[in-house]
Amino acid sequence: MIIGLTIYYVLLLLIFALGIARFKKLAIPYKILSFYVGTTLLLELLSYICARKYQNNLPVEHISSYSEFIFNALIFYVLLKSALIKKIAKISIAAITVFFIINSIWLQPFLHSFPSNAIIVSEITLVIFSLLVFKQMLQYPLQVNITSQSVFWYNTAILFYSTTVFLNFGLTNYVIKHHLNNATYYNCRVILNMIFYILLGIAIFIEDKKITAHNAE
Repeated sequence: MIIGLTIYYVLLLLIFALGIARFKKLAIPYKILSFYVGTTLLLELLSYICARKYQNNLPVEHISSYSEFIFNALIFYVLLKSALIKKIAKISIAAITVFFIINSIWLQPFLHSFPSNAIIVSEITLVIFSLLVFKQMLQYPLQVNITSQSVFWYNTAILFYSTTVFLNFGLTNYVIKHHLNNATYYNCRVILNMIFYILLGIAIFIEDKKITAHNAE
């Protein structure tokens, strides 16, 4: 587990460093993405420290769920073209943020429960945003190979991660409540996270401002 975590942390650090190195060349969505990766690295390290020192990293998990949703929702908001869909996205972001707060205080208290409710809601929302952007790409195709477009890799990452991890997260409270061995769950989570961030790293690496500008016009 330690080796896997170390590889994961190094991967996050390298992707964040890549984002910082290319920061001036990145369009706004991928600047936000770079900050998201850096924030994730800090929160993952803090989560590990709290788990080891206090045997409770649940408050950090709540913050991480907020961070993932807010950063990615902002990215989608910039990428989406339709004024109506942008307005709906803005309302949904506000509503889900309020739900996160209610969930952390009353439904799944941040000191005692994993925020599976909030994560499931946010992942479903991100999948919808992702599908809307894919639809947008089909409606306004570019004369550029799809695999050369950062938005393709970003959308693929979100679609992959959100459709596989929300079930994994949804089982977490069951594992905690019944004091089950969560090694398998945790290892799966680390592997899925690494695949997710590799795809995001590809998006940052191949980012071209001109292509992104066309996709977001």
